[in-house]
Amino acid sequence: MNLLLLMPEELGDDGRVLLDQRRSEHLVRVLGVTPGQQLRAGCLGTSWGNAEVLEVSGTAVRVRYVPALTAAPSPRRCLLLACPRPKVLSRCIEHAAALGYTDVLLFRSARVDKAHLASHKLLGDDVRRHCILGLEQGRRLFMPEVRVFSRFRPFVEDELPTVLPPEQRWIAHPSATTSTADLVLGPAHPEFSLAIGPEGGFVPFEVELLTTQGFVAVRAQTGPLRVESALSYFTGQVELLLNLAAARQPSS
Repeated sequence: MNLLLLMPEELGDDGRVLLDQRRSEHLVRVLGVTPGQQLRAGCLGTSWGNAEVLEVSGTAVRVRYVPALTAAPSPRRCLLLACPRPKVLSRCIEHAAALGYTDVLLFRSARVDKAHLASHKLLGDDVRRHCILGLEQGRRLFMPEVRVFSRFRPFVEDELPTVLPPEQRWIAHPSATTSTADLVLGPAHPEFSLAIGPEGGFVPFEVELLTTQGFVAVRAQTGPLRVESALSYFTGQVELLLNLAAARQPSS
């Protein structure tokens, strides 16, 4: 836990919060907090601040949150993810939240088992729990919106034109002719969309359909990757390219 993440509804008028068991146990057993200690904290979707530890009783912790800075919304970053098997899905949702994705669009493609979309891991409470773990890990305050689509073609043709940022769309594809090293971004633009297929990648028809919506297929220089590795790798590469593009802009 790199950030004590608090929910607006649990804050009292004086900012006091009796933390739930998971957070309390982590603060006591891992961080060894004591009364009077100041913790890096934030309130979901609203503010950054500090939390003072008021009381430690066994593994129960009470804190007082003091906001210091209003949180600015993150740029829109959309992850399109062919729904992986449940354990991998949970890790990917945590990674996506930690990496700052604002939207996670899960869908079934040709190489995705239909049963994956029936997993309890797609239930709202489970998704929210993994999003929170990712936000705590990545020190982020905005919950990604997670949606599920059961049919690939209607998802691409009917939904994507209206739900994605208009520019900078990439497909992670192991047989693409373009690698991440070949990409040179123009003027800095923080919004982007990244599509990641299942183990084995997208089938040709799916790549072709995504390219009609402005996606460009790119491959990792490392060779084929597992889904969660591809998510971290390509996001890191895109972040680097965005930072380099921003550095090339003349200062105002």
